[in-house]
Amino acid sequence: MQAGIYIHIPFCAKKCVYCDFYSLSNRESDIDRFTNSMISEIENTDSDPVKDWQFSTVFFGGGTPSLLEAPQLEKIINALHRVFDLSRVNEITLEANPGEAPYTRLKAYRELGINRLSIGFQSFQPDLLHFLSRIHNEKDCFNTFSNAIKAGFDNINVDMIFNIPGQSCAIWEADLKKILRLNPNHISAYSLTVESGTPLHRQVVKKLIHMPDEDTDILMFTTTRDLLNNAGYPAYEISNFAQPGYECRHNLGYWQLRPYLGFGPSAHSYDVRRRRWNTASLDAYLNTIKNGGTPIAGFEMITETDRFNELIFNGLRMTTGIHIPSLKQLYPGDFHQFLKRTLSYWKELKITNDHLTLFENGVLLADEIAADLFLIPD
Repeated sequence: MQAGIYIHIPFCAKKCVYCDFYSLSNRESDIDRFTNSMISEIENTDSDPVKDWQFSTVFFGGGTPSLLEAPQLEKIINALHRVFDLSRVNEITLEANPGEAPYTRLKAYRELGINRLSIGFQSFQPDLLHFLSRIHNEKDCFNTFSNAIKAGFDNINVDMIFNIPGQSCAIWEADLKKILRLNPNHISAYSLTVESGTPLHRQVVKKLIHMPDEDTDILMFTTTRDLLNNAGYPAYEISNFAQPGYECRHNLGYWQLRPYLGFGPSAHSYDVRRRRWNTASLDAYLNTIKNGGTPIAGFEMITETDRFNELIFNGLRMTTGIHIPSLKQLYPGDFHQFLKRTLSYWKELKITNDHLTLFENGVLLADEIAADLFLIPD
């Protein structure tokens, strides 16, 4: 079966106020030690259980992977090659921040075989970038994009954020039009969410920050879909838009519930039967591996109910929808009645080529519909 590999790089020049991914600032001095620890983690992995997997994607996420020098990434990639068969890998993605990925480094990345770049622009507006704790500016965005093209990247994603306090729909639309003039291959456009445990969450709870109202969020969302679709970037997932053929294969693997291996602090792995995760502490990760231990912190078994619910949740986020035969295999009762009742109640759903999909007017209700269709665990 097709599978992916995720490499978590936990270093950041500055921690963003909204980010709930595990990352640390002011720890670049540990990158060499971290690189060697990750190599040990990879080389000590039991490859026998995954010998039948066909790895097709590798994703360097974070954090800010572009803080690593090319020789450090090369050591990690070489370790992966020593342990796993990567002959079928056709997409290697690396996340980068504007202003933190100079041309020489990007060129070296491309020469290592990294063939997809994901650049975190988020916004072009100085006040919004400051609010988000981003340390780049508009010029950095354009320079990094230009350098990526010059370095040989022909598969580039740009990350953008809407629903930011102080951001109007007109400002958001203007930023999107600037992005379109760059002609990236892929655009991710996320609504800013207030994640528990983040500095943003604490400020919202204290009423120091007020998030935009729901109508504004919806207007920005619909504006995004209309503008990008008309520009040749149809949505293939609620927040992801691509020129035909440039959909992110690695993320599609997640949404289609394919297995994957994760390496690095806080990284998760999934083998269809269970999900496991590493310690979310750089120090614990480094010390455990130094002492010959495993960084795995826990795991959970995936029941058929879990798989059914995950198929529902992820499938409704994709334009291709939910594969009905796969859903039927996991349903414990009369599936025909379940499907009939579902289509009768939710007029926003339809059947398209053995898939349960949403009409355009149902996209905003995807999470609500998914929750209604979930099975209740025993």
